[in-house]
This record gives sequence, C-alpha cells and structure tokens, in this order.
Amino acid sequence: MNALQRIKEAVTFPTDRRTHIVVAAWVFFLLVCLSLTFVDVWQAWKARTEQLRDTEINITNMALALAQHADDTIRAADLILSGLVERVEYDGTGDRAKARLHNMLSKRVEELPQLSGIYIFDERGDLVADSNNKPFSRNVADRSYFQFHRQSDERNAHIGPLVKNSTGNWRLTVSRRINRADGSFSGVVLAGIDIEYFKDFYSTFDIGKNGLIILGLNQGTLLVRRPFFDKYVGADLRQVPIFRDYVTRNHSGVHTAPSTVDGKDRINAYRHLTHYPLFVAVALSKEEALEGWVDDTLIHTVGIIFMLIPLALLGNWLLRQVKLRLEAEAQLLVVRDSLHNLNQHLHNMALEDGLTGLANRRHFDLAFKEEFGRALRNATPLALIMIDVDWFKQFNDIYGHVGGDECLRRISVLLLQATHRSGDLAARYGGEELVVVLPQTGMDAATAFAENLREAIHAQAIRHEGSPFGIVTVSIGVASIIPVLPEDVPAQLIKDADLALYTAKARGRNRVARFSDINAIADSI
Repeated sequence: MNALQRIKEAVTFPTDRRTHIVVAAWVFFLLVCLSLTFVDVWQAWKARTEQLRDTEINITNMALALAQHADDTIRAADLILSGLVERVEYDGTGDRAKARLHNMLSKRVEELPQLSGIYIFDERGDLVADSNNKPFSRNVADRSYFQFHRQSDERNAHIGPLVKNSTGNWRLTVSRRINRADGSFSGVVLAGIDIEYFKDFYSTFDIGKNGLIILGLNQGTLLVRRPFFDKYVGADLRQVPIFRDYVTRNHSGVHTAPSTVDGKDRINAYRHLTHYPLFVAVALSKEEALEGWVDDTLIHTVGIIFMLIPLALLGNWLLRQVKLRLEAEAQLLVVRDSLHNLNQHLHNMALEDGLTGLANRRHFDLAFKEEFGRALRNATPLALIMIDVDWFKQFNDIYGHVGGDECLRRISVLLLQATHRSGDLAARYGGEELVVVLPQTGMDAATAFAENLREAIHAQAIRHEGSPFGIVTVSIGVASIIPVLPEDVPAQLIKDADLALYTAKARGRNRVARFSDINAIADSI
C-alpha cells in the first residue's frame, strides 16, 4: 500500500506542478491584461483631460481675441467721436462748418469698414450733419442714447442698445455728449457700427455645429449672437446661468456647464472688454471637442486587444514577472520622490499664506513665540507692528474680492521688501490685518519702520473711491517690549499693538500710533 501510494505521488506530482505552472501563467496573464487595461484607461483619461484643457486654452484665447476685436472696433469709432466733439464745441455747426463736417464724416466712414454712419444732432434731436449722401431726416429725441446724454453730464462714450435702420440692418450705437461753453447740453454725436461687421468676423472662428459666440452689454442685454437670429437681439441675459453666475462676478474665466437649451455640456469662456461696458462669451460643445479623442481611443483600444492575443500565446511569464517587478521598483522610487516633494510642498503650504505669499497665522504664532522667548532670555527688545487696511470692506464692495485680493498682494510685496533682516517676519494675521515681528528693535526704530511702510503704501496710490483719501491707506499700531518679568507674555504684546492700531484708526486712520504714547497720555490724565 505504501509502495502504491509512492508511485501515485510520483505520477501525479508532475501533473500537479504543470497545473500549478499553467494556473500561475494564467494568473500572470490576467494580471498583465489588467495592468495594460488600467494603463490604457489611464492614458485615455489623461488624453481626454489634455484635450479638454487644450480646448479651454483655445476657447479662452478666442474670447480674448474677440474681446480685443470688439474693444478695438468700438475704440476706433470712439476716437473719431471724441475728436468730433472737440471740433464741434470749438468751431460750432454753422452753414460753412456743415459742409466740411459732412465731407470729414464721409471720409471717416470710408476709412473704417465697421462704421455704417456718423451723425451730429442738436439739442432738440434734429440732424446737423452726417456721413450719408442722403441726409437722415428722423428726429432722435426719443432714442435712449439721446435721452441718456441729455439727462447725464457724463462725457465718456455711451454704448447704447441695437437699433434697426430703414433697410432692416442692425446697428450698434456709440455716442458722446456735446456741451456748450457753459457746460449745458448742446447735442449728441453718434457712430453706428454695422453688426454685419461682427458677424463676418465671428464667422471666421471654428466653433463647431453647436458652438456659440455672444457679444453683450454688462447690464445683461444681448447684442450679437452667432448663429444670428433676429429674435435674440436685445434678449435679457440676466437669468442665463453663465451671465448670472460667472460674467457678472469676474472679469474673465472659463467653466463647463450644461446648456439651458439641450442640457448637453458646453465649455464656456467669457471676458469683459477693457474700455467699454461689454463682454464676449464663447461656448463650444464638449461632445464635439472630444470627437477626435473618441476616435483615437477606439483605435488605441483595438490595438491593445490585438497586442494581448499574441502576448497570451508567446509571452514568457517568468520574464514578464521579472520585468514587472523591476518596473514596480522603479515606480516605487518615483512614488517615494513624489511623496517627498509632496510632503515638502505641504509643509511650505502649512506655513505660507496662499494669497499674499506672507507667513500665515500658524507660522506667525510659532515664530513670534520663539522670538519672544529669545528676547526674554537675552533681555533684548522685541517689536510688533499690526497693520490694517483702511476701509477695506468698502474697497471689496466697490472693486470686488478679486480687486481686494490684488490690493493685499501689492501691500504684501512692500512688507516682504521691508523685512530684509533674517529674524524679521511679515505675516497675514487675518483678513486685511497684517503683522510684522521685529526682533532686537526698540520703539523708535519700530515706529520709523512703520512710518516708512505707511508712506510706501501711500505712495502706491492704489485707487479707493470708498476712502476719503481717494487711495488705499493703512493704519498701523506699534508696540515694543523688553521682556524681563515672569508676567511678560507674548499675548500682552499683541494686545498692546492691537490697542495702538485701534487708536490709529480712532484718530482718523492713515497714521501710525505707538502704544507707549497711549500709556503716556493715560498717565497724564
């Protein structure tokens, strides 16, 4: 019985070993297939991401080009109107001047293909001179642009709504006010820009079958649309998601969202004009943007399938296993380096304010505690400066949070330039409040530092219509201490600087206040 058992084992062992090798080979092949499939899917997804990113870049550049084109088109007409206003106000519109004005206006319209006509109207809305051979006979006193200039002292260009001329063509109106010598209303100069000019230019861009280009007023009125339909002219865009949620809040941007028409995703880019209250929006179909990617992915997938078939027949599982192991080791090295870089990046992010580039609150707390301990051990002075941007809420209300962020960044650059010593630290304490730690610095030196900083920020002349000074200013509180007593703690120095800052703001802002002066006044009282 034992002999038979040994013979059976001797016979079945090679079979079991072969089975094990076959199973191992199939397992290995399955792993290889899964790995190749994963890589293929990852590469396909990466290609898709890059395709969408390239599309966003292209559509952003398209929006920039369209905005610049519209800006230049209107600006060219506006420059003519500006010179025309000056000439009319100086020379008048007498009978001799009318002929010269007509010739000049006709020449300007011939020079600029976008212009359909230039007109001069008196204070009653009657035509004084125009660029057309057949004079315009209609009184325009009821037109919105005429009423705007008659009621407003604004001398800048006014972009009015579209009007349709006698031939049925749409015109965009650009107008300026004419004043008498005493500043009273004397009339209007008007340039009509042919919408066909924009339509022809927009037709040169490839936006696919379901793409869209829009030119509109910032107040939410649609002016030009490709594809063009009369029913959309003058449409109210205020409840359209792209206008309501994005265009009204930012100067430019790009985002992807479902269309309100067919529910399909659109890649939208928008940009406001630099000099005039208009915006341009471009939308491309996400499905059309990915058409090339779909074809490439199908071809690539078929190629992977045909590659796996000979791999199953001819592959050497042991060699593949070794190669996979080497590749895995190489990937582990890459992952290790990536993790190291990521940890370093996260460490830097943990100590730096992302908006201003200054130290963040956590970094400040650690560094301030350390510097206070050093000052306590060495009996050396330590100064703390607290800075607050005056009327910053009003600044945000007027110029938006994007403008507020840019203001803080400009001020932060000055702080970084001023804190050039190794121990100096500039940090964002919270909101628009900034702090500077100055080791080995007494009250007089810290006050001089603060005053220089205040003057440097004042010299930037950052426009602030919500401030009585007309520009961005700061209030600064200065406190300094030589910590020698056990009750001297970092929190007290912060309170002293904060009280000095409060005093600076209470005294009218745009000034530096010293905590020592506050104590002196309190003692005298």
